[in-house]
Amino acid sequence: SHYFKIIEDLRAQIFANTVDNARIVLQIDNARLAADDFRVKYETELAMRQSVENDIHGLRKVIDDTNVTRLQLETEIEALKEELLFMKKNHEEEVKGLQAQIASSGLTVEVDAPKSQDLAKIMADIRAQYDELARKNREELDKYWSQQIEESTTVVTTQSAEVGAAETTLTELRRTVQSLEIDLDSMRNLKASLENSLREVEARYALQMEQLNGILLHLESELAQTRAEGQRQAQEYEALLNIKVKLEAEIATYRRLLEDGEEFK
Repeated sequence: SHYFKIIEDLRAQIFANTVDNARIVLQIDNARLAADDFRVKYETELAMRQSVENDIHGLRKVIDDTNVTRLQLETEIEALKEELLFMKKNHEEEVKGLQAQIASSGLTVEVDAPKSQDLAKIMADIRAQYDELARKNREELDKYWSQQIEESTTVVTTQSAEVGAAETTLTELRRTVQSLEIDLDSMRNLKASLENSLREVEARYALQMEQLNGILLHLESELAQTRAEGQRQAQEYEALLNIKVKLEAEIATYRRLLEDGEEFK
């Protein structure tokens, strides 16, 4: 019974160690599942990041095309401005020439006052019509190019806002990816630590199991020896009991013989 108590204690220790081992295995499985979840999230965020980067590359190409178009428009505007200045210069030269002609005609035809007045009026009308036409052309050109510049500015502003939003999204995604990578590294470290702990526990439990198996074998050997000793003692007791029975029978026989002998005498 003393050895049975030791064996029960050893069995309880083995059961407790088995439960601890199962708990550690469960923690490792949970860590693996968490690592798988983080890996799936990381792959999803990475795919989203690549999609956003592709969109940003497309938007940058559109911005480059828009910048080229804007430069072309600015070049055309500069050319039109130069042409307008050239036209203004020609207009001024023509007006000066006409004024010179009017002045010269006024000097030569100084007697005919009504004709001079009519010519001045005609020239003034022509100059007014030319100025009005030039003003209308200038206003139309300014309006057209202002509208073109405004549309280009609106497109550039919209695309700049889209690029800014995309860059903000990309920054957030990079931060999210970095945090997920940090979490994934921590989970990997935790997994490696748990696996090392599991290996250490398994090695320690294996050593304890070997020791417990050695103790069990020793106890079983002692128990077998005790049983053999008990059987031997039982056999010896049975042999002594048989001898006792035989001796008692012989004593009874001698008594009976003595009693018969006395009666015979």
